Amino acid sequence: MSVVSADLPLPRLLPFERYYPGAFVGVFGALRSGKTLMACRLGLVLARSLGLDLVSNIPVAGARRVATLDDLAALRGAVLVWDEVQVSLDSREWASEAARALTRDMILWGKRGVICVYTSPSFATVDVRLRRLTQYVYVTAGRYRRNGADYAVYRWHEHPYADDVLVERYRFALRLSDWYGVYDTLYGASPGDSLAILPAPSSAPAPAIARRRG
Repeated sequence: MSVVSADLPLPRLLPFERYYPGAFVGVFGALRSGKTLMACRLGLVLARSLGLDLVSNIPVAGARRVATLDDLAALRGAVLVWDEVQVSLDSREWASEAARALTRDMILWGKRGVICVYTSPSFATVDVRLRRLTQYVYVTAGRYRRNGADYAVYRWHEHPYADDVLVERYRFALRLSDWYGVYDTLYGASPGDSLAILPAPSSAPAPAIARRRG
């Protein structure tokens, strides 16, 4: 397992990265393209600069883990880094009434002091309920190497009208070595690792089976 380090860069956001509670930020791209690194960077810097808790469904430096719908419903004053959101939203458990209640509840996250930063391979395939709430979008756009350092390139978009039309505003690069150790890059490789945020297992006893009398 890779090491999650607490020795990380000082908080620094770009001038257009002005996110406050109620913001939904999506980061999209292919596998190993740098989308999770960007999400963790945003989560860490926003939590530090705004004085919020940091929570995530993966191991992130300084973050508390969330694994159930109850964990999400209880969030207050936090930055949520939700990696590979489609793993949860595409699961059949999210057809439950508890899950539907949570997605309806997300509109209140601003009043509860929550910022959501999530990742997925493609904006178009994200659950429509979450897509409509998403105001800002990063899309990975390649990598390059300069002076011995590796950089990931990102395109930054606004989603102003919740109509699936993304408006590209900026393009920039992030030096990857500055953020090595911010999260466990090997999480998910072991059989017990799970990205899914699902309903908590019921503690209620199983109902008795009624026996038919002949």
